Amino acid sequence: MTELERRVVDKPTEFRAAAEGSGGVGVLTGYAVVFLSPSRDLGGWFEEIAPEAFGAPDAEGRVDMALHTRVIARAEHDSRLLLGTTDAGTLRLYIDDVGVRYEVDLPDTGAGRDVAALAKRGDYRHSSFAFHALDVEWRENAAGSLVRRVTRSTLSDVAPVADPAYWAATTQMRSAVDIDAVRASLHPSPAGPGEWEAEATKRAAAMTRETHPALANRARKRGI
Repeated sequence: MTELERRVVDKPTEFRAAAEGSGGVGVLTGYAVVFLSPSRDLGGWFEEIAPEAFGAPDAEGRVDMALHTRVIARAEHDSRLLLGTTDAGTLRLYIDDVGVRYEVDLPDTGAGRDVAALAKRGDYRHSSFAFHALDVEWRENAAGSLVRRVTRSTLSDVAPVADPAYWAATTQMRSAVDIDAVRASLHPSPAGPGEWEAEATKRAAAMTRETHPALANRARKRGI
């Protein structure tokens, strides 16, 4: 399993009152992920999330949970402050042109009431999400900075957060990247004399074996 990573989204959360008779204290909505939006500096590199990273939406525009199994909503990513889960239907995730949007039915618990009160006052203005990056692509932007593009990922949890700077700092500590190795992979050393021809011969032989396995062990006839 890949390392669990966390990122902060600057789009503000929104709070609305619960429907009458629902038993909850309100609904919190926000964007857990914003597509193609450059992240903060993550320690010498930046990141963007591709629109296809979390799969295609279903017919109702929701995230296909067959690809993610289970996602939870927790205030400040704290398991003691559980707000909702996708398997219980109290957390809903949608994919649109902007990103991945969440709706969570805040429970009538201490954590739920606290989040509702803080969201009403505007103290919860940001969201954060945790994910496992499965496929990524690296490039250098026009300024020469490294950019990691996440093209396939699984979502783990979403969270309203009051202090995005804290989670940005935590992200940098937990997401160590060997920058020199990445740059080296983007700018391989030129081949020495004869190396290119040897490598080309090796690749051609490998392609023949892979494409025509029957040829690998067949005895060659004269003139063929």
